[in-house]
Amino acid sequence: MRTAILLVLSSLLSFASSAQKVLQIERYGRVKTKKMYIGQEITYQLKNDDGWYRGVIEDLDVEKNWIVMRDRYVPLDSIAAFRRPQNWSRAARTSLYTFGAGWSANALVGTLTDGNPATNYLWSDAVVTGTSWLTGWILPKIFKNKITKFGKKRRLRMLDLTFKQGAPIKA
Repeated sequence: MRTAILLVLSSLLSFASSAQKVLQIERYGRVKTKKMYIGQEITYQLKNDDGWYRGVIEDLDVEKNWIVMRDRYVPLDSIAAFRRPQNWSRAARTSLYTFGAGWSANALVGTLTDGNPATNYLWSDAVVTGTSWLTGWILPKIFKNKITKFGKKRRLRMLDLTFKQGAPIKA
């Protein structure tokens, strides 16, 4: 019974892990890479062109070294840079907005409930709230995108990790 379960599980896992094609950004001297998969949206810039183009990776043609998108083929060698959004700046904006609102709410509730006329909502409380809100508004404007240029330090590579049944294993 145990052997039958193992046989069924191994056959199911071998079909599920038949592998994939990957677009990989490598940095010289580093082991860590950034991988992009089929179905992922990319924003890229071509060599000798100032415009940015956006498309979803439909397929990767490893033999011809092309990225296949819905309406075009992009040669891998013609890509000069990738642009990715920086999500930390949006998270910082939310945190700064929440901090400013919390500061004002705390000062206002303290003013209304403590019964001490010497502790009021001060201009300094409004300045802290305004500064945090202004900083939260400016951060995503400044740190909107991260641009990765290819050349001396980084390169873009296409890998085919597809497992072919019956193919010899190279050591």
